[in-house]
Amino acid sequence: MIFLKRAIIGGFISLIGSIWTLAVIISANNYPINGWSTPPGKLLTQIAESNLTVWFGISIAMVALGIVLMAIEYFKKDN
Repeated sequence: MIFLKRAIIGGFISLIGSIWTLAVIISANNYPINGWSTPPGKLLTQIAESNLTVWFGISIAMVALGIVLMAIEYFKKDN
């Protein structure tokens, strides 16, 4: 039963991270820029120029952490 609790916690962490990612993307899209180059792209340039890089990194890390927690609990073998 404990593994189910950890999987649910991982799911919520991933969900919160994805909501934060969406909020950062929406906020960055409201930031006007004059131009961008192809390797980073328009979205990453907007995120960098609007000083949301740290929040974007934290939100992506939370999504990854949640997925890792769920994967660990999925592949864990019960004795």
